[in-house]
Amino acid sequence: MKNFFITLALLFPLLAHAQQEVKTDSLSTTLDEVVVTAEMVNRFSDHKDYILTRSEKQQFPTAIQAIQTLPKILVSDLTVSSSDGKGVKILINGVPSSSVDLASIPSDNISKIQYYSQPPIQYSNMGLGAVINVITKQQTGGSLMLNTLNAVTTGFGNDVASLKYNWGRSTLGVMYNINYRNYNDRRLDEEISYPLVDGFYSKTRTGRKSPYAYEQHLAELIYSNVKPDDYVFNAKFSLGALNRRRSSLQDLVMTRLGSDLQGTASSHDKNKYLNPSLDLYFNKIFGRHELTFNAVGTYYNSSYNYYYSESGIDDGFTTKTNIETDKYSLIGEGWYGYTIKPMTKFLVGVRYAYNTASQKYSDLSTTTNELYTYAGLNGMIGQKWNYSLSLGLNGNYFKDMNGRNYHYYYFRPQLNVAYFIDRSSELTLNYEVNTLNPTISQLTFNPYYKDIDYLYAGNPNLRPQNSHAISLSYFKGFRKFIINPEVSYTYGKSQIAPVFSIKDGEINETIGNLKWMQYCKASLFMQWMPLSNNLLRLRLYSEVMHTRNSYMGQEWNHTGYTIAPSVYLNYKKWSAEIFYQTETEMLSGQMLTTRPSMAKVEVSYRPIPTMTIGLGIRYPFYDSWKQTQKTYGTNVISTSNVERIKNNANMVYVNFIYNLPFGKPSKTPKQKITNTDKDSGIFNRL
Repeated sequence: MKNFFITLALLFPLLAHAQQEVKTDSLSTTLDEVVVTAEMVNRFSDHKDYILTRSEKQQFPTAIQAIQTLPKILVSDLTVSSSDGKGVKILINGVPSSSVDLASIPSDNISKIQYYSQPPIQYSNMGLGAVINVITKQQTGGSLMLNTLNAVTTGFGNDVASLKYNWGRSTLGVMYNINYRNYNDRRLDEEISYPLVDGFYSKTRTGRKSPYAYEQHLAELIYSNVKPDDYVFNAKFSLGALNRRRSSLQDLVMTRLGSDLQGTASSHDKNKYLNPSLDLYFNKIFGRHELTFNAVGTYYNSSYNYYYSESGIDDGFTTKTNIETDKYSLIGEGWYGYTIKPMTKFLVGVRYAYNTASQKYSDLSTTTNELYTYAGLNGMIGQKWNYSLSLGLNGNYFKDMNGRNYHYYYFRPQLNVAYFIDRSSELTLNYEVNTLNPTISQLTFNPYYKDIDYLYAGNPNLRPQNSHAISLSYFKGFRKFIINPEVSYTYGKSQIAPVFSIKDGEINETIGNLKWMQYCKASLFMQWMPLSNNLLRLRLYSEVMHTRNSYMGQEWNHTGYTIAPSVYLNYKKWSAEIFYQTETEMLSGQMLTTRPSMAKVEVSYRPIPTMTIGLGIRYPFYDSWKQTQKTYGTNVISTSNVERIKNNANMVYVNFIYNLPFGKPSKTPKQKITNTDKDSGIFNRL
């Protein structure tokens, strides 16, 4: 099965011929049929506009299906990401939104899709792979949307319901999303081995059939008031909740000081949080000037409980961890933009983030502050050159549990230059400096024993990581074919990553700052549409990456790869998708993690324009969904954790989408920025 998909994708032939036209009045370039699926692409100084034809809109029930036709964009379980695993910022009419919101927009209501392969300056320090802004047509006065995906062979579901109503300049909306899993056959295999002063120690735990379940809820209430081309006010109250439980029953074999012992092991962990959030936004346009303000307040009440015990062995190892945390954050941002001329814009802004977390029933607390100021200029020189130049300054302040203060400052320049070789091809060079702050859970000490002589602890002394990245990308569009190779190199200092050491005969695992990290990647995206009206679409994304690390006088490296072919077929009211992705090994510090392999086959039918019914199967011919994590680049300890969920194998599911529009038309607001706190502070067992 795997070889079939790979061979199919690698046999893509190359076609050549381009038809384009230049719009000199707007200094954008229209690429006729040089598309991902869209018939027309308008190329601007910092992004591309993808315009779907009527026949193409009929192929996709909602906007979330439509955007996966963009280069290097993947959609899975209502989550949007780039092919290399990076996050994607979603905007709807300029309003920062979530991928779940896309599931409530019918594809017929899409006017165009703005695609920023290089995130604009205000998003440049978020580690994003792309920014997507879905522009809709004039909205109906109200709409009811249901988008459900539920398995019939196991406990699995991703369900969304939304209701919007417009009156005058105002819009009121409510949305509810639940993602749940309820499995009865999860298995965890673990191995630990390390040398002792007077011998050798090893432990093998073989997983038995065990339960795993979670429910993740998100409810949103949104109000907006907008006067087109004048102002936008948007307020959103969100309430999120997570309740996750998992158990692991295991057969145990332990070797210590030459003796072999057998027994059983059991572990249970549970984590949960409650997360209310309030997001206020205001945007004002006057002539060439534009002002934007955003303030977000977030609270997380989280808890983590873990228990592990061994039986059948004298003095079997037992450990328990209970952590309850309150976390508050406030993020505020404002920026000013000035349009110098139609294709040149100046932007200056500032963002401040405050986070504090305290553990209940103790005096332990951690505080972080970040101040990011930035200014930039982007535009075009003639019709051949596009540029974006910006300079930012990151100021970071930490106070750890012992009351010690830390200050760090980083300059963050970014330069993006694109040369339009001809009407169908371009070459893009990007250089940027990025910083990444440690999370609350990484900064919090919270020690616990993973085994008899094996201790994990957080690191209150973590520093922000700083990296320099440069990439070169080439894009060529033919009449029915697209090719997009890219090479990149990243050099990082103080990289935040898992590391191991030994002290007084005890093995310590923590999150540390590497001396340096080097990351090289070469990727290739191709798409071929051999039939008319884009009835058949063949895609291939592949990448090879090489990582080198240095820490405490040691150096180690790793090479990994990804191959992801896919096939999309559309005929009248029917559509089908076949997707496959290989496992991908990713090195972070002294831990090597595999991104699981994925495969699915799905068939959909639209009996009426507002309804879609789909039937699919995930992981066909698989034994189980599998994820592996193991130590790499250290002689201190050797560990391997293999998590398998057999319920996912050959999982059959049903997808139902229904949209009911009603009322009078009204336009939606165009919010430019948002700041949502995604760091729950929740502690998870590694």
